[in-house]
Amino acid sequence: MAAKKKAARKKKAKVLGNFDYRIDVVTDGAGDDRVVIVGKNDGNIRGKGGRKVTFVCGPDVDRFKIVCTEFPDNDDDSPPLAWAFEPPVATGWLTSFERKLLKPEKGASQLIFKYSIVVEGAIAADPAIIIDK
Repeated sequence: MAAKKKAARKKKAKVLGNFDYRIDVVTDGAGDDRVVIVGKNDGNIRGKGGRKVTFVCGPDVDRFKIVCTEFPDNDDDSPPLAWAFEPPVATGWLTSFERKLLKPEKGASQLIFKYSIVVEGAIAADPAIIIDK
């Protein structure tokens, strides 16, 4: 009987989904074109390493670039480039992107990055990525 109660108390593992985003461009009230990341948390990503992230072009976007850096300190004007996803690093223009988040190395509890989605002629979007162990 005790074994049955113990088994009943175990929770099922939560299945974690992917992060799926669409890249769009909208014109703001000042007349400027801005990149918008359509999806959960406006492109801010927080999840465990190994989860898949996908970006695709919206109807008015032909291509985009992804640029990742270390999350900057308040005093740091130009943080070094750092890649938040499994290799290879995406260089150049993309029409779609699918990679898994890096996994923190042993001893690290999380990784924090800033990334930009760049579309020609528009102000870039620059959300954050927090990867938990």
